Amino acid sequence: MRAIVIAVGSELLNQERLDTNSLYISRRLREKGILTDMKMVVGDNREYLSWVVRQACKRAQIVITTGGLGPTADDLTREAVAEALRKEMIFREEIVATIRERFRLMGMAMPETNTRQGFVIEGAEVLPNPVGTAPGLFLDTEPCRVLLLPGPPAELQPMFDAVLEARIGPLSRFHVRSAVMRIAGLSESEADARLTAALGRVANLDVTILASPGLIEIRLMGRSRKDKAEAEEAVTIAAERVRNEFARHLVTEKEESFAAAMLRRLREKGLTLVVAESCTGGKMADCLTDVPGSSRSFMGGVVAYDDALKRDFLGVSQATLGRYGAVSAETAAEMARGVRERTGADIAVSITGIAGPGGATPQKPVGLVYFHLHAADGDVGQRRLMTGDRGVIKVRSVHYALNMIREYLDGRA
Repeated sequence: MRAIVIAVGSELLNQERLDTNSLYISRRLREKGILTDMKMVVGDNREYLSWVVRQACKRAQIVITTGGLGPTADDLTREAVAEALRKEMIFREEIVATIRERFRLMGMAMPETNTRQGFVIEGAEVLPNPVGTAPGLFLDTEPCRVLLLPGPPAELQPMFDAVLEARIGPLSRFHVRSAVMRIAGLSESEADARLTAALGRVANLDVTILASPGLIEIRLMGRSRKDKAEAEEAVTIAAERVRNEFARHLVTEKEESFAAAMLRRLREKGLTLVVAESCTGGKMADCLTDVPGSSRSFMGGVVAYDDALKRDFLGVSQATLGRYGAVSAETAAEMARGVRERTGADIAVSITGIAGPGGATPQKPVGLVYFHLHAADGDVGQRRLMTGDRGVIKVRSVHYALNMIREYLDGRA
């Protein structure tokens, strides 16, 4: 069974807005053994959207639209889908009554424009929206089922999950088992080449490799028409091969971030961490504190952007700053040692570099970053030249620093 996801909204065609709904929908469908063949974005244009839905229904068994179910004139998804399927629009007064009551409970009068949301496609099942005003619609027709979902994720996700479990999931003829493995310290091309060689041929297996700055995610999915055991066997064989190939680079086999994995390991070992940041501007501390319960292992951090703060607060000597500069192995080492001495943490990590676009010299180009990890039984520094723009360099630097912690915990620092 195949699916196509269509995100509706002219705002999604702008660089500033991202379609995150399709990622959620595709992941949840994959868990049921349903693969997403296409994801696309269509602006608020009835003619274009109707054509896209019509073509999608010729190629997939499930077509899902997100957005365009609101009360305004540019919310055209209902009308466009009805046109594509050659169905009539029917007005349901009870839907409007429900919306009006919701406004009343909020102490507001319902704007008349919301009456547009009372129109539904002929033959569609109306899906209640306990969070917002836009009901969803589901057309359970052969050979293509069509699901219309509201755009806001808080409204979309519970509605989609309910339909997936009750109506769409049971249509899948596959048994599915999946695994995720995250690795660091390798380029995407090297990881891909090694993964291909390590896996060889494994029956009933789908493999996806996803790269982000400084972190690579390998997703394994076993799919079997026969039974769960066959799907499980495919994932078990593949996971063991990946584990053996990338043992020195494996971050986690859980659905958790790099930071969460490192904090979990620190907590298991009863160790505390502190960071001293310059070019990353607190991004590493932010990444760590995004993890619930991080305070059990993460003591805190210092953003020492100015040289005076590096000197006066972290104890970097003026001689070091004068001779080697703020972006140097020597300064990174003194930053790590200074912050550990002042906090008493078990492990201290420092980052100092040039994120760009300015501040570079021929000797110290944009992307040059120095790292240092200091602990009672380990002292290691690293120099790296990161690629990308300012934001990417900062993310890469955080992941590189986290990887230094991983290597230290693995005894490979």
